[in-house]
Amino acid sequence: MCIRYLFLLLLPLIASAQTEPVGELSCRMSKIRSLERLANNPKARLAYPGDASIDVTYYGLDLRLTTTPASLRGATTITLKSTSAALSSFFLDLNSTSATTGEGLRVDSVKIGNQKVAFQHAQNKLTITPPQALTIGQALTLTVFYQGVPNSSAQGSFKFDKHDNTNDPVIWSLSEPYGAPDWFPCRDTPADKADSSSVRITAPAQFISVSNGKLVSTTTNPDGTKTYLWRNSYPIAQYLISIAVSNYAQYDTPFIYGNQTMPVTHYIYPENLAQVQTTLALTPGILQLFTNRFGPYPFLREKYGHAQFANANGGMEHQTITSMGLSSLTPTVIAHELAHQWFGDKITCRDWQNIWLNEGFASYAEAIYIESVSGQSSYQAYMNSFMSRARNARGSIYVQDISNFNNIFDGNRSYAKGAAVLHMLRGVVGDSTFFQILRTYAATPALAYQTAITADFQTVAQQVSGRDLTYFFSQWIYGEGYPTYKATISTGNTQNTVNVRLEQRNTTATNPTSFTMPIQIKVQSAAGDTIVTVFSNQADQTFAIPARGAVTNVIIDPNNWILKVIESSSTTIVTGLSEPERKGLHIYPNPTTETLQLDFTLSTAGPITLSLANLLGQQVRTTSEPTLTPGDYSRTINLRGLSSGRYVLTVTTPNGVQSQVVLVR
Repeated sequence: MCIRYLFLLLLPLIASAQTEPVGELSCRMSKIRSLERLANNPKARLAYPGDASIDVTYYGLDLRLTTTPASLRGATTITLKSTSAALSSFFLDLNSTSATTGEGLRVDSVKIGNQKVAFQHAQNKLTITPPQALTIGQALTLTVFYQGVPNSSAQGSFKFDKHDNTNDPVIWSLSEPYGAPDWFPCRDTPADKADSSSVRITAPAQFISVSNGKLVSTTTNPDGTKTYLWRNSYPIAQYLISIAVSNYAQYDTPFIYGNQTMPVTHYIYPENLAQVQTTLALTPGILQLFTNRFGPYPFLREKYGHAQFANANGGMEHQTITSMGLSSLTPTVIAHELAHQWFGDKITCRDWQNIWLNEGFASYAEAIYIESVSGQSSYQAYMNSFMSRARNARGSIYVQDISNFNNIFDGNRSYAKGAAVLHMLRGVVGDSTFFQILRTYAATPALAYQTAITADFQTVAQQVSGRDLTYFFSQWIYGEGYPTYKATISTGNTQNTVNVRLEQRNTTATNPTSFTMPIQIKVQSAAGDTIVTVFSNQADQTFAIPARGAVTNVIIDPNNWILKVIESSSTTIVTGLSEPERKGLHIYPNPTTETLQLDFTLSTAGPITLSLANLLGQQVRTTSEPTLTPGDYSRTINLRGLSSGRYVLTVTTPNGVQSQVVLVR
């Protein structure tokens, strides 16, 4: 890919980097930054979802790796079952050698037991003809022997790389969504999870080789190599199988669950370990938080941990061992990737159309983490950032075109709007019911360690809440856009009532034309405030709302539970709690070093507060002014003495609360 094309792919991310929640941005960057050959990827998923006539039950990878020269010799053992009555041949996904680069894998042979069998490797398919046709349900174990240099056709799916500063070698994989066939034969669909897997890695003896599951053995070989055998005993999707090989330093932060101690092991470049140890030590606490919220960690028999990879920003939720770029080792990214162990790894989206079940859930888990360490106001600020991004989403959260990488991993849709949907569901059903829905979803036998689509999550949500949520999922997952509300009030039949006319339209799309949602309306009076929830299911409705006295103000959705825009009303008594207008706040330079300049417009007189917090929610700079008149203002924040990293700047004015991410170098 030419540099210009890569830059164009990254432009939307660069433009949004100031307002996107850090974990979501970093995770998305991991799946964008290495898009080196995606534009020319021949796998526009003509074969998706692989060969449906087989069901893979086991992957056993045996890899021998060298760095000078870069090479891979592999023997992948696969156990599968026939799903056809008389299966005379079948194919596995294994990418062919690139005619452009010459990179790729060459298959030497395929064996069933000790017997070589006929095969053909062309057009990214490895077609195998067993000696006898298979009956339905009949199992078969075969081994594919191959060698070469993986061509990394999908976002750097397998890389022979170097450390940034020391030039030490590192070898790593990142297969989501379509990269697994770059380095091992498989059925390339998340719908077909193997029951178990193992990865044996032989590499130069100075390296530590890391993969999924438990470390079974290490063997020092006479030829100057060392072999690590990792075994995973849980169901696993093909794209979650991973390797990371380098001269790692090991850092352990065990997690205690009841009477059990589970290893939490971090494999970090030795030159970087000291600067990230404090952050890595947060992992057991986040494990405990998510255990309380989602249920027991799904892979307690094995481990969790991180393996540093690449030189870029980002993370990838490989099962039991997340791959992380150095700059992504922050609390929110750790929370995001850890949440994937429940939502993405334990329960995997059955197809890439439903990727929000992975990314929306993990993104929302960032907000859950922020809420746990910094409280409700920080949670709201974090969700405001997601909702700001979500209003830029186009198309449905359900991905219509999965042949395009950016469609699947659209940060506005799959991440930000997906998180906003869960926030709204929490508002609809209430806190205790919402978290019971998440725990039940993760524990449902038909879904746990299996796959799911949106309908499965909807079924659980309806069963737990006792509500028909068809309207909710049909409009927010399969529909597009968001509502714009306009409220107008008139005098009620008595002094203690008010009529609220609520008009709405879809701001960005025609499906649905209007939204059905329960909406809180706050009625303010001198005698006190009243919050009433109405069920808005028409484009134009009028509601009679009780009040404690003469009405002074009406606020629509005062707790900001709905992704929306409030349209100004001509009636002076009515105000809507609208989303902060980003155009009224300008922060620069960003990134910055010693000072940060803020330009903002105040349309209502009142106090302002400027607060800069680190990602643990700790305030590091704060200033307030009791009264400002309407107008344009500029303020400067001195950043001298702050450590480099990401911070959240929150600006509180009478017009609302706005938050942006600031990068200090």
